[in-house]
Amino acid sequence: MWTWKRPICAAAVGLVLGGGGLLAGDAARAEATAPAAGAYEVGRSYFGANGYIEYIPGDAPVILTAPHGGTLRPDSIPDRTKDACGGAATVVMDTNTAELVLAMRKSFHDRYGTYPHVIISRISRRKLDANRPLEEAACGNAEAARAFAEWHAFIDAAKSDVIRTSGRGWYMDMHGHGHDIQRLELGYLLKPALLNASDAELDASTAARERTGVRGMLREKSLSEILRGRSSLGALYARAGFRSVPSDVDPRPGEAKYFNGGYNTVRHTCGAEAAAAGGTTGDAICGIQIESNFKGVRDTPASRKRFGDATAQVLGEYLGAHWGLHLTAEAAKVRARG
Repeated sequence: MWTWKRPICAAAVGLVLGGGGLLAGDAARAEATAPAAGAYEVGRSYFGANGYIEYIPGDAPVILTAPHGGTLRPDSIPDRTKDACGGAATVVMDTNTAELVLAMRKSFHDRYGTYPHVIISRISRRKLDANRPLEEAACGNAEAARAFAEWHAFIDAAKSDVIRTSGRGWYMDMHGHGHDIQRLELGYLLKPALLNASDAELDASTAARERTGVRGMLREKSLSEILRGRSSLGALYARAGFRSVPSDVDPRPGEAKYFNGGYNTVRHTCGAEAAAAGGTTGDAICGIQIESNFKGVRDTPASRKRFGDATAQVLGEYLGAHWGLHLTAEAAKVRARG
């Protein structure tokens, strides 16, 4: 069951509407197909070729992606291997992350009456890693490269709509980790050595301020305040019952395993390296990668609902305080009026 609220113009990001699934013109860009109406409809699922990539358009200034929760294993695409792909060629699935972003979507709507944009890779990571550069993601396979192009075209469509309707927005790339410490790992594109530094050292690092996916939020606030202050995302999650690093009570990863963010976060947020990855360097879309622990977040429908409810509350407070984005029903009405 889908709901219609507002059409999303695909032409704004150079997508072409046509017949039966997204068509990739080359490995880096995609042309799209969509319904005869010529616009995406909020709440309706759209799929790329073979159903590998799913896009559920929203009407809120928030974008959620799940690149590693897919289960489709087509025989036409060889399994990714280190020899074929280069890099590590990781193939481990982030269990229940597709289900997690859908729970987050529902909780967001329950709280605010609007939907975030959601993009899910339905193809197994053995066949496509949608959080790697093209060569490692698709391993030279044309069918996988097409899905890679569709993945980024759908995210670009969501970003374009968010910018058009709200001026700026928030992106979260959702993952799952198997590390010993049961906590959220918030990836701001900064290596552990930087996060382990003092606040003064962190704030003095021009490279850190430029690279981070929340660069646009730093005009009036320090990096340490945004990352691990009392009103940081990690602090708000921790107070909602989800231990997080970095946060005010867990400010540094120390020597523990920690994921700091990957290709999607580089490409689709406001850090200085976005353009080199195929995105747009600027301050319109900021965001992070979240590596979620399994128990209490992804393991059961009840856990996923609890996390979704907490995320909706946390984002409302965080984005209002630090990014000038208000997610209330009244704010949505103002955005809808244009």
